[in-house]
Amino acid sequence: MLIDPTKLGRRPLALALLGAAAAAARPVRAAEAFPDRTITITVPFAPAGATDLAGRLLADRMGPALGPQARLVVENKPGAGSALGAEYVRRSRPDGYTLLVGSASTLGVAPAAQPKIAPYDPAEDFTPVAVIGTSALGLVVPTASGITSVEQLIAKLREEKGQDGYASSGVGGIGHLAASLFSKLAEAPATHIPYRGGASVPEALIKQEVLFTIDQIASVVGQIRDGMLRLLAVTTTTRDRNFPDVPTLQEAGVPGYELSTWTVMVGPKGMPAEVTTALNRAANTALKDEAVRKRLLDSGTDPRDDSTPESTRAFLAAEAARFKAAVEIAGMRMD
Repeated sequence: MLIDPTKLGRRPLALALLGAAAAAARPVRAAEAFPDRTITITVPFAPAGATDLAGRLLADRMGPALGPQARLVVENKPGAGSALGAEYVRRSRPDGYTLLVGSASTLGVAPAAQPKIAPYDPAEDFTPVAVIGTSALGLVVPTASGITSVEQLIAKLREEKGQDGYASSGVGGIGHLAASLFSKLAEAPATHIPYRGGASVPEALIKQEVLFTIDQIASVVGQIRDGMLRLLAVTTTTRDRNFPDVPTLQEAGVPGYELSTWTVMVGPKGMPAEVTTALNRAANTALKDEAVRKRLLDSGTDPRDDSTPESTRAFLAAEAARFKAAVEIAGMRMD
């Protein structure tokens, strides 16, 4: 029988809500035939970005490894620097049917920079499933800007004294932190201009609404190869295999700069071990697929196919500490 909530008093409604919360919090037993319904992979970004690509590749290829009737779909839930989607999954029933494919923005930067918006511990408040891949970030400018080196970019930023802007896919994300850290270490002031989703960033650059971005290479690789954007440097300590002629930021004159991003699959805390193991095996099987590996490598992501739930937890704990330190250096704590 359906109940009209407008006809409930405050006490019955509160009791109903408490009952629903208690039901969601009860321990979940693994289904004998997992999965027996559709699994939803939540991507906490707008469609078309690097994390979305990873989520869709896994949704397409994990099914056969889970069973002949297994079906996975992607649901995009952007917002709050990607913390909105993470919080949605964190509060979901821990039965293996709601998963998160998140990035360093979601599970590294957001909880370090905005703990009130992202009030979770990446390693302890989720069930780690698998590391999907790691990737360098790239310092990118519009080709039409005429800037061809990091040295030229720094000189222009210093000359303009903060009037030039840099784009990111949202406040408190990896792009925000990466550019803020660059500005701090290079002593090159710039203004943060956040956009909604990674797909909007290359468009803003091409239109020269902003002067630069530091973003996951996978998100801008098409425009780099088309010649509309220029990759000046990568953020890791070694050069990117897809762009061996492009220097690292340390090589380009910004000592001490090192940052990378990654993609990880997690579920709500308390998922049954057998379900978590099944999902981990399916993810690793998908990541061994040559077509999947090629798509990820071509987009600038180095796929991982050997993680375990335990190693994923250790990875998240180490990365959370690393990003907390980077946020402190950049002075990007926002609450």
